Amino acid sequence: PARMNVLALKVEPDWRQQHAGRKFDYRAPLLFHEALLASPHRTAIHTEADWFYVPTWDFQGSWGNPEVYYRAARYVTQLWPFWNTSGGADHLWAVARDAGACATPWGSLNDEMGNSTLLLNWGGATGLSGRPEERCYSPFLDVVIPGALTHATAAKSPFWLPDSAQTALDENRRTTRLFFIGALCWKIETRVHTPEALQAKCTRSFGAKSFLSRYSFGLRYKVFRLFSGQAGFRIYATDYPPSMPQGGKVDVDAEIMQSQYCLCPSGTGWGMRVFHSILLGCVPVITQHDGTHPRVAQAFEPSLDWRAFSVIVPHAAVANLSSILAATDLHRKQRALRQSWNRMVWRGALRSPLRERLPAPDAFESTMEALAEVLVRRRRGTASGT
Repeated sequence: PARMNVLALKVEPDWRQQHAGRKFDYRAPLLFHEALLASPHRTAIHTEADWFYVPTWDFQGSWGNPEVYYRAARYVTQLWPFWNTSGGADHLWAVARDAGACATPWGSLNDEMGNSTLLLNWGGATGLSGRPEERCYSPFLDVVIPGALTHATAAKSPFWLPDSAQTALDENRRTTRLFFIGALCWKIETRVHTPEALQAKCTRSFGAKSFLSRYSFGLRYKVFRLFSGQAGFRIYATDYPPSMPQGGKVDVDAEIMQSQYCLCPSGTGWGMRVFHSILLGCVPVITQHDGTHPRVAQAFEPSLDWRAFSVIVPHAAVANLSSILAATDLHRKQRALRQSWNRMVWRGALRSPLRERLPAPDAFESTMEALAEVLVRRRRGTASGT
């Protein structure tokens, strides 16, 4: 449709409160909601609505009781008539948890959201356990959206500069071949100091039967083990202090801005690393595939072709990472990044004048484009009886 209309249902104010100290990453639902209320897509007339948005703001990350969604579901099904008309098929939820709406030991969201369209940061078919769970990402129904980058990070982006200056920076300053910093295995706060202890930790973690037994699909440790000593590869394992620079401090933004490629694995689900890397001009190398299920979908796929500006490495090809990068046209990827970076930024997270300078479409506008495609798929599916 030329203009897709969304009716934002009213909910109790305390369901949507921000709390001091919460990570900014998880605020994409808040930014989507605020942008929707100020956009021409908003309608107050239910007969015009293509979607009914349930505005729940949740800053729990991986953990905690999903009661906020249970309460919201009871509220919209009891107070409004729209849910029962469609069985929730025209309702829209935003879920920023690390493994999206996948079931966890705290509960399942399948009864509440099974038939609805979800805005998720996690595009995986599996939950935190590494196994398929109820109501994980559905490529037919759902849209993967970016996390929320702060204004301070966005202000450092080289993409505010003229193209010629960006090219000069890429050619002269990006001398690191591949950069990564982060924990290799769960639990991330458990530090070890010898290669043997690190191997034991990762083997124990990955073999456990807990719901976090498939941290990063084991690929952070595999890349570290295979490539940590390779020339041009700066791989810092925060749970293995011998790999860290002297003093243990790393200026992450500076490292990203002097790197050609940035490793972007999963962790306990989705993370900000891929968006952070894109915004600072580093080509993301995505190792988010367990080798069994479909790889983890990225923001706005399939509407947005991530192959143009990233390097997507299947599970079976991780051992060939160095040769894959050698065969990649880096300059072509960098040029493509300049055409897509703005889609990873929520305009509402920026202050003036960057808010006004951000090229369109931003993350909200890209979300609406992707939702229009979902709407077409859903209507075709309904018409064909599928």
